Amino acid sequence: MSVRFSHKSWTRSWCIVVLVALWAILYLPHLRTSPAWYGDETLTLMIGKSLFQGEGADRALLATFWHPHYPYQPGYAWVVGFASTLSGGDIYGARFFNCLLALVIALLILIGGRRLFGTRPALVGALTFLSYEQSVIHFRWIYSHNAVALGFLITVLCLLRKSVFRRDILAGCGLALAALSHPLFVHGSIAAWLCRIKRPISWFWLAFPPALALFTTLGWTLLRHVPLNWIFEDILTLSQFYGGYTQENGSGWKVLKNIVEFYFQDAFHIGSLFSAVICCRKKYYPIPIFLTVISVLLLQNRQNLTLFYYQAVVILPLLALAYAGALNVIDVRLRLLFGRKSGWVFCVFVAIPLFLLFASLLPSVTGNLRPRNEHWVTQNCEEVEAVAKWINAHVCKRDMVVCHQNLGWLLECRTTDLIQVTAWSGRTTLTFEKNMDKERFLFPADIWETRYIVIGDIDQRWTFGQKNVSWILDLIRSKKWKMVWQGPNYTIHENPRFTLKPE
Repeated sequence: MSVRFSHKSWTRSWCIVVLVALWAILYLPHLRTSPAWYGDETLTLMIGKSLFQGEGADRALLATFWHPHYPYQPGYAWVVGFASTLSGGDIYGARFFNCLLALVIALLILIGGRRLFGTRPALVGALTFLSYEQSVIHFRWIYSHNAVALGFLITVLCLLRKSVFRRDILAGCGLALAALSHPLFVHGSIAAWLCRIKRPISWFWLAFPPALALFTTLGWTLLRHVPLNWIFEDILTLSQFYGGYTQENGSGWKVLKNIVEFYFQDAFHIGSLFSAVICCRKKYYPIPIFLTVISVLLLQNRQNLTLFYYQAVVILPLLALAYAGALNVIDVRLRLLFGRKSGWVFCVFVAIPLFLLFASLLPSVTGNLRPRNEHWVTQNCEEVEAVAKWINAHVCKRDMVVCHQNLGWLLECRTTDLIQVTAWSGRTTLTFEKNMDKERFLFPADIWETRYIVIGDIDQRWTFGQKNVSWILDLIRSKKWKMVWQGPNYTIHENPRFTLKPE
């Protein structure tokens, strides 16, 4: 019995091969240390490992997953912990999982977009997404926003097709995936409702999966902390925390200014903006609706989204999808005008991912990816590992070390950081604007209970600039904590209580 392959099936197969090959080249080389470690990703890694072990703690603090210090949801974090366990607790496994999310997104743009736009436009959209340097950087990092991006893409691909039960429930599942990862799922839920506002029968199936996911995580968190009502306190604190940002950064014309600065930050975003405008037609309206709603809601309280791009990752696949939709619209219009295929339009659009590839290929393969917020990432991963090696040789598991999470994930003992130590001391600081109950701590984050305090690059550049944290530096100097290790960016100071004790 012979098997026959059509030309279209071969074309699709080669497209998939090209995407996988490009993904492997751009996303896998030097994955462990390029880009360098960033605090939000190492914090997620540590909480994920704690969750997978059944503890669910943010180092010294019991996590509710709604507190401003870590407001991300436990579903994504648990998977990160599982992926890290597969690599022996190393960051590589969790980073590889996020790279897989990028590959899945690209394949969905190709396969899901093929029926909507055609194979060639869908391929352009997938290549554009994979090749953009911010995609390469942020889908190597460990961010719950990456899972939200995948969820939103699934939702939009379903909303772009005719509304039937199966597609509506799948669109809701995309929102559920986002809900298990980050509170930003709310933005996508609003956009999805607007896309189906004329079809009330779809509302329930769009809302049911994310509601189920949300109530599941809320119920699980409540059961962990019964009879205490910390989670409700944290939700209120979180809303006030971001409400303050909205008032500061989103009043008056600031929202419009933020949007203009975001969409005119580089050629990729300018092109995606014009592509989204081209998609403003009956067939493709969910794309501009999602981009408009999420952009406005995100940028109402974010002036620095171009610098700290990770939050914008949630719409990154949709920006690439807009390119595919625009190519199809232009191609169809030119065919109607000239009565034949316009291959040159495809060539023009293919130049977009090629242009992006030139910017991202060399840094990827040489391990020299530099994020825009490079000033606040680990400056030397090798030095951090040297610090961790020294500390692990001088502590036991019951010891506590105060350090930034960029180092803490490598240590084999209890860790906390300068922010949590400040909160334990009764002082208010960033994300801890209210005094924390001591019973909310898994173990005392008391500075006099720590064996070592490690001051690193991020502490010098960021942490000591936060409210009420500098007292720790004053204490180290006044009480003459001995410096027992020094490098270009890190110093280790030993608690005087332990100086005279044997190792």
